[in-house]
Amino acid sequence: MYRKVLHFSLLVLFPALLCLNVWQSFRYQQLEADLVSLQKQQLDLVEKNKRALAAVAVFSSPLRVGLLAEESDDLVKAAASDIILLQKEGQ
Repeated sequence: MYRKVLHFSLLVLFPALLCLNVWQSFRYQQLEADLVSLQKQQLDLVEKNKRALAAVAVFSSPLRVGLLAEESDDLVKAAASDIILLQKEGQ
């Protein structure tokens, strides 16, 4: 009787474990594909960030700001009497 139960258990357990192994393998493949996709997305975002920082550096350079100020019709050079200097205490 004991041998029949053991044989039946193995007969049922083997396909179940095989299915679980296949399912785990499938999940692993999906996660690996997601990981590759996320790594590509991260690289793209890092490159966009680098380009944005370079653009900010170019547009905020004093030479660029000076040229834009000279080309603008709305900007007028302030008189010395209109300029107020603020200083922190202790400096």
